[in-house]
Amino acid sequence: MKLERMLLLAAGILLIAAPATPLAAQQSADDEAAVRAVVQRLFDGMRQRDTAMMRSVFADEAQFYGLNREGNVHVTLPSDFIASIAGAPPGLLLDEVLHDVEIRIDGPLAAVWTYYDFFAGDNFSHCGYDAFQMLKTQGEWKIVALADSRRREGCRQQR
Repeated sequence: MKLERMLLLAAGILLIAAPATPLAAQQSADDEAAVRAVVQRLFDGMRQRDTAMMRSVFADEAQFYGLNREGNVHVTLPSDFIASIAGAPPGLLLDEVLHDVEIRIDGPLAAVWTYYDFFAGDNFSHCGYDAFQMLKTQGEWKIVALADSRRREGCRQQR
């Protein structure tokens, strides 16, 4: 009888201590979906040549990082990227296809790592990895930095 009471008391304590759906887990799932939506909105905007849509995902201070042909770090602004998309030949579909998207979130900081294949129209152009850094400010996720690698070897070439 004494053992049964102790077991019931222990079970009661465990039930009280462990909420059914942890709030942090729900917030994390919501934030993960929101972060994924920012990345999707960027590439949807690129495919549609919607410069306003593309611009909406970037923080004012955002920068792009890449390596130039000499192997030096090259820093550009989102406005330069957006202008290059807008200046592509009319009717040419610019399609960055993402695979294996990984998202990590800690409070207002998110990182996205994803492999991509890039197509210009029907032609495969290059592949690589995108690395996004995002911050959540005023309740909204924004890209603050984007770096990518670009290569033509070892690509999946999948749409």
